[in-house]
Amino acid sequence: MNHIAFILIIVYALAITAVFVILLKKMHKRADVKFDYNNVIQKKTSAMLFDLNGYLLSDRDSSNNEHVLSCLHTGDHISAFTRAKDIETYLNTCIRHKRNVTVKIERSVKDGIVKRIDLIFSPFKSNGEIKGIIVISQEMYAKDREAELLKKANDLAEQNTAAQEQITQLDAQRSELELAFKKSSKHHIKLQKAMYRIEQQKQDLENALSIINEQKSELERVNAEIKKSNQMKEIFLANTSHEIRTPLNAIIGFTNLLLKMNPDEYQLNYLNNIKNSGNNLLFIINDILDLSKIEAGKMDLESTGFDVRDMVSKIVSTLSVKRDDKDININVDIDARVPEVVVGDPYRITQVLTNLVNNSIKFTGAYCQIDIVVRLERIVNDDVELVFKVSDNGIGIPKDKCEEIFQSFTQANKDTTRKYGGTGLGLSITKQLVEMYHGHISVESEEGKGSTFTFNLILKMADSTESANVTPSAAEPVATDRRISILLVEDNEINQQLATDTIKAWNSNTQIDIAGNGQIAVEKVKSNDYDLILMDIQMPVMDGNAAAKIIRQLDPPKNQIPIIAMTAHAFKEERERCFSNGMNDYVMKPFDSDDLCSKIYKYAVDIRHEVKPVADEADAVSDEPFNLDALMKICGGKTEELSRIVGVYAISIPADLSDLATACRNKDVDTINMKTHSLKTSFGYLGMTTAVQMVLNLSKLLAENPDGTILPITHIMDEWERTAPLIKEYVRQLQA
Repeated sequence: MNHIAFILIIVYALAITAVFVILLKKMHKRADVKFDYNNVIQKKTSAMLFDLNGYLLSDRDSSNNEHVLSCLHTGDHISAFTRAKDIETYLNTCIRHKRNVTVKIERSVKDGIVKRIDLIFSPFKSNGEIKGIIVISQEMYAKDREAELLKKANDLAEQNTAAQEQITQLDAQRSELELAFKKSSKHHIKLQKAMYRIEQQKQDLENALSIINEQKSELERVNAEIKKSNQMKEIFLANTSHEIRTPLNAIIGFTNLLLKMNPDEYQLNYLNNIKNSGNNLLFIINDILDLSKIEAGKMDLESTGFDVRDMVSKIVSTLSVKRDDKDININVDIDARVPEVVVGDPYRITQVLTNLVNNSIKFTGAYCQIDIVVRLERIVNDDVELVFKVSDNGIGIPKDKCEEIFQSFTQANKDTTRKYGGTGLGLSITKQLVEMYHGHISVESEEGKGSTFTFNLILKMADSTESANVTPSAAEPVATDRRISILLVEDNEINQQLATDTIKAWNSNTQIDIAGNGQIAVEKVKSNDYDLILMDIQMPVMDGNAAAKIIRQLDPPKNQIPIIAMTAHAFKEERERCFSNGMNDYVMKPFDSDDLCSKIYKYAVDIRHEVKPVADEADAVSDEPFNLDALMKICGGKTEELSRIVGVYAISIPADLSDLATACRNKDVDTINMKTHSLKTSFGYLGMTTAVQMVLNLSKLLAENPDGTILPITHIMDEWERTAPLIKEYVRQLQA
């Protein structure tokens, strides 16, 4: 079996595992004992491969744990497994009908823990023929006690309050009786009896209150255990994401490298199949992670200024290509009244639109006609309500299914997953993201004629600073043959090779040194000079975060080396942890080669390998707003190269100005020094002598008066906004 076929088997097995977790949830809803899949506290999964005659081809267990099939070894017949009746019948049924077959092996309840063991027979196909049977063993444990405990806690709290009120009332009655006793001796005996009853009642209530407090303490202890269990689930989810993304990084990355090596027609077809399968599995993983974060209340929306038109344009340019023999035509109609810049989370809003457009492409025939309409509904104070519509000419949705499709793990027809693929999570996530923006999503559809999805979002108006710092579309990595020295900190040998080959394909003159863990990386930084560090996070001996903190404590200039985190963790908390430990940027695995190389150019070439700027002294001010002569020489007289570099500055300078303003407000000295240095260099390359002088004056002002910096930064922003269009027009005329 060649390497490509082996990789296909791995991807197929991973995808089968992910999908069957979802299918098992539906199949066991009718079980006698409720099994709560939303609160799985332990899961063991293993897979074995049998041939068509029922003989075991591989007894390797990827989980390194005992499992229900562990009694079998390579060469054994499946009939040797006696824990299920007619086990051969299930295998033969799977082969005969070419479909998945599930066998329940065990279901039990003990001490509030539901245990479930299942076998899943899945045909492994190649070129339409069944080559073997993959048997997956799933063992899961779950419990759900939180709702019951919370209800008991509330009931006990109410009882506690009622008891306290009764005690207060009884104390008041006792005082009144004592006063009456003093005034009238003839009621002495009666009063004594009443007081005795009151004391008894008070004692009973105090005993009840003591019991309530004990039960409350027990509930608090159990709730603490539940919270700890939830934390463990989050850790499990993060580790699962890391363990799946790490091999996916290699599969997708090496496939992309092979696609650039001029493969023949058959190889190209195979490689595209691998890439598409890897991307599909990545989409499934991302959907599951997103749904988990939303349901746990951990999904946070960013607040960033972005251009709605630019966002829609990027979605269209990405998706409006011929795919799977489909001619895709996407029309866009954006209301002219829609503000140029609004504030929201462009990544999540892009995710919503992309989900809807992808569904339109998926559920249409050979000719796909899609209309995207964006309308301004209203502007009230700082709130901007936008209405989006995505229409297609696809298969449509039955009227009685139009509400169900927004539920998790649900699609319009039972054969949709088999025919079109998918997990049924996309629209559920889309609906919840829209609702996080206080919006609503609906669908109008007619079978055979198409569907129209409509949703609205409540966004914010952008102020002048946010409008000035809208991030443009990502540029292609700038070509360079400059010698760059990089320390790659990565414990996985496959990922070491992938990153090295990707960077070398971009710039063959790059020198790459490898460290297998954070401790080795720190020693190498102490004894060598590097332009950039690419730092993995999860490593043995010392992880990437610990290594970054140590490097930032070294003496200058070692502590100023740019560090880019490279990690398979998919959570926002991990990204924030990287920045707090001194890293400059972040690349997610599986990484995009253009994104990685662009960031290497920014930090290792644009900032570190700088030529002397045109204006570097306080008296070097020119009447010209800019001068690109020196930069043109660096580009070898190539206007196309000049245009690309100017495009990089058009992205980096507004971002640096925004970061500088934030750093000044937070009095972050290290960031202030780095950003002023970066801006002085950038403006120097562009020959913007006035801006260079402003930055020099700002640096001097910072030393004298750290609190008086916001106004000078605004002046620098104004100078950039005035000069940037002139530079753009100048470059355009050069190209013409």
